[in-house]
Amino acid sequence: MVTQYLLARVRLPAIRRSTSQPHFRLYGTVEPRAKSAYAQWYSEIVPAMIPVFLLGSAVYLGLQLSQLKLSHERYMEQATQRVRELEAEVDVLQKSRSPLVTTSTVQEPQPRKSRWWWLPPAI
Repeated sequence: MVTQYLLARVRLPAIRRSTSQPHFRLYGTVEPRAKSAYAQWYSEIVPAMIPVFLLGSAVYLGLQLSQLKLSHERYMEQATQRVRELEAEVDVLQKSRSPLVTTSTVQEPQPRKSRWWWLPPAI
């Protein structure tokens, strides 16, 4: 029992994998890595493309708005012209119909006399 006690108290030296590098990590110190070619390209090009993108979007939206306005104007002109043609056609049809139609024989209907015991008289 004494031998087991003595063996348990004896410390063996720690075995290291590499004698040149310590076994623990230093989390606070990070070695800077070199940027890859893609990361460097994106970090140079993308910020420079933002104003170009905004300007291109503004120009595109302005041209689209102009096209929409011109298209609407053309549609309104065509619709106005079509309305004028239809009005002229209606005028021609009314003029051709007027000799055939004499004074109207339709009389306004007389209000019915209501029964005083049934309903009050119509006003």
